[in-house]
Amino acid sequence: MHKITHITTKIFTGVAVSGLLFSQAFAAENYTPSRTDWGVPDLQGIWNYENRTSLERPDLYGGALEIDEATMLAKMVSTPDYIAALEATGAEAPGPDNVGGYNGFWITPGNALASMNGMYRTSLIVQPEDGKIPWREEAAAVRQQQRYELPMGRAESDGPEGRTLSDRCLVSFASTAPFMSSLYNNNMQIVQSPTHVMLLAEMVHNARIVRIDQNFRDLPYEQWLGDSIGYYEGDTLVIETRNFHPWQVGKERLTSTNMKLTERFYRVEDGKLHYSFTIDDPELYSEPWTAEFPMYSGESLYEYACHEGNYSMRAILAGARTEEVNPSSAPQ
Repeated sequence: MHKITHITTKIFTGVAVSGLLFSQAFAAENYTPSRTDWGVPDLQGIWNYENRTSLERPDLYGGALEIDEATMLAKMVSTPDYIAALEATGAEAPGPDNVGGYNGFWITPGNALASMNGMYRTSLIVQPEDGKIPWREEAAAVRQQQRYELPMGRAESDGPEGRTLSDRCLVSFASTAPFMSSLYNNNMQIVQSPTHVMLLAEMVHNARIVRIDQNFRDLPYEQWLGDSIGYYEGDTLVIETRNFHPWQVGKERLTSTNMKLTERFYRVEDGKLHYSFTIDDPELYSEPWTAEFPMYSGESLYEYACHEGNYSMRAILAGARTEEVNPSSAPQ
C-alpha cells in the first residue's frame, strides 16, 4: 500500500453536487463572495492549482469519479515515490547517454488528488461521465497531420525553428489555456478591472488579457493563447477563448485552431475557487467535454527565467551539427 508523507485535507462544507458546473450549490453554506468596487465578484489574487488528479480517469478506480481519502491513499502512488520514479528515468537515469534533467527538489505536483465537495476526484474530466476524452475515430490522423505540417512538428534541428515551443521558451510546456496541474509552478494570478481581466500564469509568465463584455476580434494575426472575451453570470466569471495560434497544436494534445475554450471561475470560500473548462472542437471530439478542480490561495509568483538559462537549445543544435559532420557520433 502506498502512503503519502504529507497531505493537507481541505474539506468543502457545502451542499451536495447537483449537475456539473458552477452553481451556488457548490458554495459553502451562507458564504457570500466579496465584490469589487464596480460590483462584480472579486476573484483577484494568486491561486495555486497543483493536484495529482489526471485529466482522464484511470481504470484502477473502477469508473468512480469520487473516492474517499482511504481509497486514495491505497491506490494513488505517493508523491515521493512518483518523484523518485521521475528521477530514476530522468536526472538520475543510468547509462552514458543520460544528459540529466530536473531532480526532485524542483518538482511540486501536489500531494493529493483534487478535492471537491469533501471527496477526491479520480479525473479532472466530469463530462462525459466515463472521464475520458471523447475523441472522434479519425481524430488521431487529423492531429498527426496538423502536427506534421508545423515547422516544429517533425522535431528537426536544422535551426531553432524546428524545435518545440517550450524548447524555444515561447510558451509553457504545461497547459495554461486551460489551466492544468503540471510538475511545478502551478500558480496563476487574477487581476480585474471594469473592462479587462488578466490571467498571469507562473509557467513562462504566459499572460492572457480578457476583454469584458466585448466581441471576438478579426485580427490579421494569431495570438499565443488565443483571443479571450469574458462576462459575468451572477458570481461566476466566464471566459471564452478562440482563434488559437496554429503553432500551439504542437504544444499539447488539447489545443487546436478550431477549438473553443470556455472557462468558469467561482469563489466558494475566501481562499478557494472552483475552476472548470469546456473544450468544443467538432473536428477532434464527438462532443464537448468538461473538466473541473479547485484552486487555493497561493503566496507568490516567481519569475520563470527560461531564455536566461536555456543552455539546452544551444546544446541540441550543436549536437545536430556534430552528427552532420560525424554521423557515427549519433547515439546507437
